Amino acid sequence: MPTPSRTDRKLVLHGRRRFAAAVTTAVALLLAVWIVRPPPCSTAPSFQTHPQGCYDRELTSLESRERGAIVVLLRARDLAELLPTLRNFEQRFNAQFRYPYVFLTDPEEPEGPDQGGGLPLWFRRAVAEVLPDGAVTEWGVVPPERWTIPDWLDKEEMRRGFKEQEERGVLYAGREGYHHMCRWYSGLFARHPLLAKYEWYWRLEPGGKPHRLYARRSFTHGATSSAVRFHCSITYDPFRYLSETNKTYGFVISVVDQLNTMPTLIPTTLEYLAVKGITPPSRQLWEFLMRRNGAGDYAAFTSDTHHPRAQIGDLRFFRSPAYQDYFRHLDQKGGFYTERWGDAPVRALALGAFAGLDKIHYFEDFAYQHDWFMHCPSRSTTCSSGRSLDDDDRVTGCECACPKAGDLQGRKPGQELVDMDTDWRYSCISFWKDAVRKARGEP
Repeated sequence: MPTPSRTDRKLVLHGRRRFAAAVTTAVALLLAVWIVRPPPCSTAPSFQTHPQGCYDRELTSLESRERGAIVVLLRARDLAELLPTLRNFEQRFNAQFRYPYVFLTDPEEPEGPDQGGGLPLWFRRAVAEVLPDGAVTEWGVVPPERWTIPDWLDKEEMRRGFKEQEERGVLYAGREGYHHMCRWYSGLFARHPLLAKYEWYWRLEPGGKPHRLYARRSFTHGATSSAVRFHCSITYDPFRYLSETNKTYGFVISVVDQLNTMPTLIPTTLEYLAVKGITPPSRQLWEFLMRRNGAGDYAAFTSDTHHPRAQIGDLRFFRSPAYQDYFRHLDQKGGFYTERWGDAPVRALALGAFAGLDKIHYFEDFAYQHDWFMHCPSRSTTCSSGRSLDDDDRVTGCECACPKAGDLQGRKPGQELVDMDTDWRYSCISFWKDAVRKARGEP
C-alpha cells in the first residue's frame, strides 16, 4: 500500500479538526436549547410498557389501523350534548386516526327516514357538520326483537315489577327502556349487523346525565347535563395497543355498583360456572370481583365493575361461544327484568370467568369526564394535571388540562366534580391495583 503524501496527511488532519469543531458547536447549541426550553415532564415509552405521555403524531398517523369503530347509542334529543362530545373526541383523538362512527338508536325512535325508526336526516346533517370531511358514519337501529321483554317472561308481570323495584329505590329500575339497554349491552350489541365487520369497539356516550337516555333521574347528585370530555390528548392508537399486547378489554373508571340492582347475579353466575366446570383463569381478578363482607357473604358483593362509559373491547370475545352461552344463561333467568342487572357487572364477571387479569388494561393515561365522574392521570406532559405530581403513581397523560376535583363547573353546591380514583364512596381502582400487584408477585 502506497505511503500517504504530506499533502494527504494535512487534508485528513484538517478534516478531523473541522469535524471536532462541528461536534463542539452542536453540543453547545443543544445545551443552550436544553437550558432555555427544558423537555416535557415525560416522554412516551414503547408499547412494551404502559403507554403514556405523547407519541409522535407524524409516526402514529402512518401506522396501520385495526378493524375498529366508535359505537354510540343515543336518541335524537341528545343532539345538543352529542355535538360538543364529538368535537372534543375529534380534537383529542379521532381527527388523527379517523376511525368510523356507528350511531345506533332504539326502535322506539320514530322519526327515521325509513319510517321504521332511526335517527332523522336533520340529526345526521348536524353530526356531519361537526365531523371532518371524509369522516365515515354508519346509522342503524337496534332490532325490535332485541329491545323488548323476551317471550319467556310475562310482560305485564315484569312491568308491575319495574314499578315495585322503583319504589324500593332500585336505581333506574322504573324505566323499561333502561332494562332493555342493560340487556342489549350485556350481549346482544356485539351481534348487531353493522358491527359484524369490526373486531374492536370503543363505546362513546353522547353526553348528558349518566344513562340519561333511558333513566328519568340523574345519578345521585342530580347534576345538570354536560357533554363527555377527554381532558388529555390520545396520540397513540388504543385499538392497536390492545391488539399488539394481546388484550381483550380496556377501561378508564372502575366503580362500585348499586347492590340492590343485582341480588341474584352472583349466585346465578357461580351456579353456571359450577355446572360448566369453568375455573376462572386469574385468582387475583376473581378475588377482586368477589370481595365479601365481614360475614363472608356473597350477598354483600361490592360489585367492582369496569364502568361502561369509557370502554374499549374486542368484539370477538363478546361474540365468542363461551361469552354468548353465559349471556344466554343469564337471559333465560330473566334477571335483566326481574331485577335490574347492569351490563357493567355482567361484562366484568365474564372477563373474570373467561379472560383473566392479563387480558384487561387500565387506560390510566386517559383523562375522562362524564358529568360529575372524572379520572385524570397523576402527571401530564404539560405539568398542568389536576392531580399532584408527587403521587406515587407516575402514569403520565399527554397535553392534559384536567379540572380539579371539587369544581362545580356551573352546577349547584353539592354537585361537585368527583375524582373517581380517590373517592372511597364510588371508586374500586385501589382494589384493582392491589389485584395487579398481587398477580405480579409484588407486596
